[in-house]
Amino acid sequence: MKRMISFLIAIAMVALSMPAYADTMQKFQGGIKDVMMSPLQVSDNVKTETTNAKFLPFALVGGILKGSFYMAKQIVTGTLDVVTSPLDMIRK
Repeated sequence: MKRMISFLIAIAMVALSMPAYADTMQKFQGGIKDVMMSPLQVSDNVKTETTNAKFLPFALVGGILKGSFYMAKQIVTGTLDVVTSPLDMIRK
């Protein structure tokens, strides 16, 4: 885990030192932001599902399941953005 973190920090430093790769760094930062903000999907979907619900327990469970799905989806896409951002740097 420590090696992975140090590798990501090294990639971030390389990306920050080269202004030609600004879009790569934005992709990296966007991926980190997506992973960090993903738990908000659960609360947003629970709030959305329960506003016009006739039976609150079903709406609550539905919102939690829907939010969990979208949270996992956002984590996966954010992780893919973080992992593939160095590849964009190599391609350019």
